[in-house]
Amino acid sequence: MSSYIGFLVLVLGLAVSSISAQGFSQQWVGVRGQVFCGTSPANNTDIRLFNRNRIGFDDQLAAVRSDANGNFQISGGQGAWFAVNARLRIYTSCNRRLPCDRVIDFGIPSQFVTRSNGVTNWYDLGVINLMTSTRGESTRCFGK
Repeated sequence: MSSYIGFLVLVLGLAVSSISAQGFSQQWVGVRGQVFCGTSPANNTDIRLFNRNRIGFDDQLAAVRSDANGNFQISGGQGAWFAVNARLRIYTSCNRRLPCDRVIDFGIPSQFVTRSNGVTNWYDLGVINLMTSTRGESTRCFGK
């Protein structure tokens, strides 16, 4: 009986490693852009890259702050069986009178998520004026 269980464990282990080698791989995404608040560059703006999970909490892949000219470049990767659902979130107090930040969420098209050892296809978000209200934006009051 124990040799039968040992054989089953061996076969199961080989099957899982075969599936893992084919389906589980590193996926990368990279985004570039520039943020403004009105006519001024939105320097030091908090920008984060996430994988939106189907169940549970989203996985943060990377975080950066925009430079003095409002430019940013962010990239991150994650090992996953399923395709990464990449989201870029910008946390800003531009055009905000309350002490909480606005959270502007952008979906990154799937063709910019690659299974590779690094970013091979950068997504150019372009120039974003953070004074513009977007549908579906939210608020973050904690963690400032």
